[in-house]
Amino acid sequence: MMVLKIKNFILVSFLVFAVNTNNAITNEPIPERVILFIIDGLSVEGPARIDMPNFNALKTQGTYYKEMHLTLPGHPEKSDTYPWTCSMPNPMLMTGSPFIGKDGIRESMIQHSFKDKETAFIVNARAYQDVSDGFGTYVSSSFNPDALVINLTKEIMEVSNPKFMRVHLQRSGIEGLRISKNWSENEPYHRNIWHKESTYRKAITEADRQLGLFVQYLKDTNKWENTVLMITSDHGQANEGWHEPYSPPSSVTPFLIVGSGVRKGATFDYCEIIDIAPTIANLSNKKTPVLSMGRVLSEAFESNSANIPAVPENIKRLNKVLIEAHKLSEDKKKLLDKQGFLALNDLGLWHTTSAGNNFDNFVIQQEKILNNVK
Repeated sequence: MMVLKIKNFILVSFLVFAVNTNNAITNEPIPERVILFIIDGLSVEGPARIDMPNFNALKTQGTYYKEMHLTLPGHPEKSDTYPWTCSMPNPMLMTGSPFIGKDGIRESMIQHSFKDKETAFIVNARAYQDVSDGFGTYVSSSFNPDALVINLTKEIMEVSNPKFMRVHLQRSGIEGLRISKNWSENEPYHRNIWHKESTYRKAITEADRQLGLFVQYLKDTNKWENTVLMITSDHGQANEGWHEPYSPPSSVTPFLIVGSGVRKGATFDYCEIIDIAPTIANLSNKKTPVLSMGRVLSEAFESNSANIPAVPENIKRLNKVLIEAHKLSEDKKKLLDKQGFLALNDLGLWHTTSAGNNFDNFVIQQEKILNNVK
């Protein structure tokens, strides 16, 4: 199934809200385009354990974060309490906020900051409809190969030259899911993504090949020098496949940024999924989404100091708390509930505690409640 959303002329127009520029932390010239390139379910160990020559070559040309932490990647059914079609980290990726149940969050996605610029989102899955609003072009071609996503991306770039794009290769995530289920129980790689015959390994290698072809296209068409490419995932991958939320590898993935003005050959240990939207906005000289609370990754750019500021690592700490709480007895879980602890299934209510919209205080509050009950 293919869904193509076209507004106004030829391919692209916009539904947007935030439009004014903000005070730039980076002093680099504004790139012609920013591309968020998603390899679905990329394990944080993937670049070291799987054949990914193109990704690893780009690491030497850009800034690499060994671990991008995201909230536990649950994937509940869409409902009144979880009004999203995609996994929990996706709204956080696009908004820069962990509070994805807050009023106005849909209008606070990064694509809405590009009012006067063309934008596009191309993916081979149906799950992302709810984070597509505000993109001028949204193409969803389910169950098709990753190569189709890249080919469609090239076509759209030739026609409308979007200034911000999300390009999402889903096949590796599909194979990770398949490995984790009984669908593969007769295969040697059942519940083991690292097996030498694993279809997840093959899908990651193919995604890396498509990445290489895409970078070559940008170079061949003289677009590379004016592009910033951000390569990451919307979640990690459990060793047994898929992104079961309480499996620690599911909530961490690598992040690589390369291109115009980006520091070359730098490596940092930590960033968070909520840092991506404000970094895109700042880099593009656009207004940061109003509900965003991540930081701009200023150390990734040549015009700034390479010293990473001290950060509280809130998402990593919160995930630790959520995993520990999940392991408690039912009696202790009831005590947690009475004291106001909000578990993963309460995600839509995270913004309603006495901490309000202060994520630092929310994490501290959660930690204190858990320590009181353990």
